[in-house]
Amino acid sequence: MNLTWFYLHCFAAIAILWADATDRLEPALNKFEQSIGLYTPPDTIDDTPPFYIPPIEPDSINMIPPLFWPPSESIESDSNMVRVDSDV
Repeated sequence: MNLTWFYLHCFAAIAILWADATDRLEPALNKFEQSIGLYTPPDTIDDTPPFYIPPIEPDSINMIPPLFWPPSESIESDSNMVRVDSDV
């Protein structure tokens, strides 16, 4: 009795995977949905945007509030060493 549910679930999973692989699952589900009144036709709207949206360039400074921005003209970097001038 304990393995009955296990084998039932294994059979159901294999049947669903087989029906999906042979392209029989979607029509069967659509027919079932039509029989119970839940069917909605597939969306035919073109999903390309009506205008070009340029990609945003990655910039880590945009994530930091302006109050915490480092002064860009007073920082000199040389390989691993960073020296900050305090004259500014």
